[in-house]
Amino acid sequence: MPNKIHNSNERFLIVTADDFGMCHSMNEAIMNLYQADAINSSMIMMPGPWAKEAAEYAKNHHNVNVGIHLTLTSSLPAYKWGPVTRSSRIQSLITAEGYFWEHAAHVEEHATAEAIRTEIRSQIEMALTLGIEPTHLDSHEGSLLGLSRGRDFLEIVFDLCQEHRLPFKLPVNIVNQSFLDLEMRELMTERIESARKRGILLIDDLINLPYHLEQGEDYDIAKVKMMEAIKGVGGGITEIVIHPALNTYEMRAITPHWKKREIEYLLFMDEDIHRLLQTEKIQLTSWKDIRDRQRQASGGDTTGNPDYKCCRS
Repeated sequence: MPNKIHNSNERFLIVTADDFGMCHSMNEAIMNLYQADAINSSMIMMPGPWAKEAAEYAKNHHNVNVGIHLTLTSSLPAYKWGPVTRSSRIQSLITAEGYFWEHAAHVEEHATAEAIRTEIRSQIEMALTLGIEPTHLDSHEGSLLGLSRGRDFLEIVFDLCQEHRLPFKLPVNIVNQSFLDLEMRELMTERIESARKRGILLIDDLINLPYHLEQGEDYDIAKVKMMEAIKGVGGGITEIVIHPALNTYEMRAITPHWKKREIEYLLFMDEDIHRLLQTEKIQLTSWKDIRDRQRQASGGDTTGNPDYKCCRS
């Protein structure tokens, strides 16, 4: 088990907006949610076409907590992106057209460990160059977790977590998920133990609604699902992840799931959701809190100074 941050009987929640920087419609939704105090975390995609706008917002709003959503896939059919690294060393990460592979399975099949390390390091360095003070690292579409073919890259990510003194989003409860076979459960158990030994803090559980709009689903149905999920939050630290966007021509052109993106945006503008958090006595925490506790545990310095070496292996 990872190092505990809070008493496991208490219920803590992080509300995170995913895919910051993917497009302007998502950026606007996420910025609106921050301004309404409806979220307390987001994850920026550095290869995203609108990452610069997201980074500028984060740099100019010091209360905004932003993690780096390490991105190695480009799954939308007509809206694509590729590596931030300008080097032939990452050739195994891209298609003949120069974009990232479409699915995580392709990454597991084709990517070299050197290419993975080079590109995710470049994404972190780009974020730092743009003035972001990252709160944690995370994997876009699970491409680093090995969930498709059993080939994960988590030890490489953990190296960079140690180097930059950052936690990683890998919920400990993943080992209890029914979609994992025995081999993958054993692998995740090994990786969780590795993170613990390295002093990398993890969360306990993760909640997210299905990305696609389900048959017959509308706002009211999605709201009931989200409220039931919130009521079911257990002890420890849970993260709710949403993919919010405004309803725009841009968003409708990018994805057929634009309606679900709008629903998730509206859900966390809904006062009923905020009242429920209070009724359920769920305390809000943040990835910044987790990051700072990890850094304090490693020696008391909560800065991101790369010359601070006490936590490195």
